[in-house]
Amino acid sequence: MYKDSMPKEPDNTYAISLLETGRNAFPEIIYQIHLARQEIILHMFIWREDRIGLQIAEELLKAADRGVSVVIEKDRYGLLLEYAEESQRSFCHSPDLLERIQIQALCLSDNRELFGKRLHTDRSELYQKLKEHPNVIMQDNRKTKDHSKYYIFDRQIMILGGINIEDKEYYSDSRGRVYFDYMVRISDEKIVSRFLDKRENPEKQDDLFRINTKEPVRCFELKESFLELINEAERELTILMAYFAPEKEILAAIYRALERGVNVRILISKSSNYMDDTNKLTVSKLLGSKHASGKLSVFMTDYMLHVKLVMNEKRIITGSCNINKKAFNTLGELCVAVNNDDSPVACRVRESVEALFKSSVYIHGADIRFNRFMAAAEIVIMR
Repeated sequence: MYKDSMPKEPDNTYAISLLETGRNAFPEIIYQIHLARQEIILHMFIWREDRIGLQIAEELLKAADRGVSVVIEKDRYGLLLEYAEESQRSFCHSPDLLERIQIQALCLSDNRELFGKRLHTDRSELYQKLKEHPNVIMQDNRKTKDHSKYYIFDRQIMILGGINIEDKEYYSDSRGRVYFDYMVRISDEKIVSRFLDKRENPEKQDDLFRINTKEPVRCFELKESFLELINEAERELTILMAYFAPEKEILAAIYRALERGVNVRILISKSSNYMDDTNKLTVSKLLGSKHASGKLSVFMTDYMLHVKLVMNEKRIITGSCNINKKAFNTLGELCVAVNNDDSPVACRVRESVEALFKSSVYIHGADIRFNRFMAAAEIVIMR
């Protein structure tokens, strides 16, 4: 692109690219681990002991062996989901008694075939090698409830978004569902420096990064960011959401958008690994409201949609944050907000979103089947 054709006030989207699904994200992550020469920072919510999990660990160990400083920040809270589905193996954690009770409650809610099964709690040799390596700082004992996922390589490249370290984001899950998710790659050391500054000073305003965090001070921005985007929609509002249980303010904002004539599209999974009945209760409630008036379209996809994205005609927000009470008020989260313009990343997002809707099924209110009791139980359990 010629320099004269660049926007007068770019929002840095020319340094940002979209990594669609784990099949694109994991090769890039491994490639960047290979390239790193000084430092790798890995911040993760779920890290399973499976093929992908072990491969990432092996690559990090090789990096540490060649002198790279590796900082691993793995939130202990994620072990509940690591043990409550799939192979029930965690790369970093062994559950205590209270955690075992919570795991069984999750199994009973969404994965009954795993309820009561013996948990595989031994740590792998790879974990022990990383833990004991002089070039590795392993911070995996704290339960901060930080749901964000990101990697930083030599403070020049950053990859963030919704993809955890687990096989199902690359292959499929134990029920055969193929996951669809996003990561965002940032290749500008000045932007990476801005994020590191934002991490240390959460209340500092930044046009690109939106975070929820409790440390070093409590700063929860994402609810207001989503509300602002919904309220500013004039023609179009698109929501792709993994776990969708809006608080009253979000629902009211969506209703107001519909009343002012905004075309609202929502995409959820036909079958979600968690909160499936809650997702369907939410869209059923929206479709059944007096505000829908032909302006609301709901679609369901065969993918296990793990994407968290809200987009109007001006802005796009995507990252780790779902639209529900827990994400807005309890969990640490990280998203990016970019202009919905002619930049490569915005064009790629729109292409990806449109392809998803094209391959999905349009849903009428009468078509939605769900269990109201289970929806209520899911909301309680997932708080």
